[in-house]
Amino acid sequence: MISVVDSKTKGIYLMKQSQVYFGVIGLLVASPLLSAPINAVIGLDNSQIIENNQTISLTPNEGTLLPLQENFSPIIYPQSGAYGNWLNEIGKKVRIEHKQRDLSYTGRLVKLEQNSLSFSISINGKLTTLPLSDFYLIPNEQDSEKEGTSSATLPISYQSNQLSWSPQLNLVLEDGSVSVSQQAMLQNRSDSEITLEDSILHYSRTESPQFLKVERASLAMDSAPAAVTYQDNEILFPLKTNNLTLPPYSNLLYALPSSKSKISNQKQVANIYTHNHSTGEIKLNFEHQINFTFEQDGLPGQYKIFWKKDKLLIPANTVTLETVRAGHSTSITTNKSQDLTGHLTLINASSKKYPSIQTWEATIINHSNQARNYSIGQSTNGILTIIEGDEVNQTSANSLKLSGKIEANSEKTLHYKIKLNN
Repeated sequence: MISVVDSKTKGIYLMKQSQVYFGVIGLLVASPLLSAPINAVIGLDNSQIIENNQTISLTPNEGTLLPLQENFSPIIYPQSGAYGNWLNEIGKKVRIEHKQRDLSYTGRLVKLEQNSLSFSISINGKLTTLPLSDFYLIPNEQDSEKEGTSSATLPISYQSNQLSWSPQLNLVLEDGSVSVSQQAMLQNRSDSEITLEDSILHYSRTESPQFLKVERASLAMDSAPAAVTYQDNEILFPLKTNNLTLPPYSNLLYALPSSKSKISNQKQVANIYTHNHSTGEIKLNFEHQINFTFEQDGLPGQYKIFWKKDKLLIPANTVTLETVRAGHSTSITTNKSQDLTGHLTLINASSKKYPSIQTWEATIINHSNQARNYSIGQSTNGILTIIEGDEVNQTSANSLKLSGKIEANSEKTLHYKIKLNN
């Protein structure tokens, strides 16, 4: 079996107590009919797989093979690749079927030519060479059973980037509440069918996920009562469904725990920076902001915001939430406000140098037929002291906030006086 691997084949050696672990990285595609369920910790970039040495379903990343017993016997097997399961059948009786035509042969597999991607098969004593990519290989079950009893089955673990997942995170706003909707997009990049059993999702990355282009996608949406867990400073989620099958080159959408929170506060927010040379009207750009508290633990990351109207979802902003823990309060900006407009105007300044006493005027206009809460943050380039003003509070050494409510279809004007020092 090893002799048919060409010079480009890579070898992995692992020495321990004078014993040798040898893995031949050949070309293998696991047959969907023969593939056994795998156990995996599925990561955002790659996964940690546990299988036995005779049923390698995916292509291991180089240098990641790990035997799972203290003293292991030498192991020789072809690892996953494009056509490596053919290596297992060299010298055996097999049946081959054409992928496109009604054509099949039975004979003894003689050799593989990996450079030309062809194989030679002896059919009734006649040697025939055919292209690998045109045929399916069907091993002889009796020969496979005999072969299986002659070699040891040993547990191993390895990493593979052919299996991964990406979070699908959304916030849906409806009737004064926020639904925290979370799904996992499982990604099978291999040409083999994968069946998952006793597996978990592992979330660990700071950058945004890259999505995979696939040939086909399957959808699995169901209730997910299991919870996201924070364990050993890692974020994990157990897949509660065993025998979860991913076809080759496919995505599968899996439901994660979702929750609903009541919106505790809504307001229109504008922030602006001013300096001693500010003149004329300074436009206020308001945005709609909501506050709520998470009811249960979830996943950090980028969340897409939607407004739900009947059965329709209207897309809004995308926000990054770094802390999604039960009891944690947060505020998000959904979209630009279409209700409030306004401006700030510097009415008077005692000097363009410090110290300077300034008088400001804020004008707010509510275009909607409902009262709105507002908040205007003003940052300055000096150390300020508020002298007088309604609805104004100092929030830091160089910033203040105007906050209140404006009635429907009305205009409101505020005046306040501050002193700036350097």
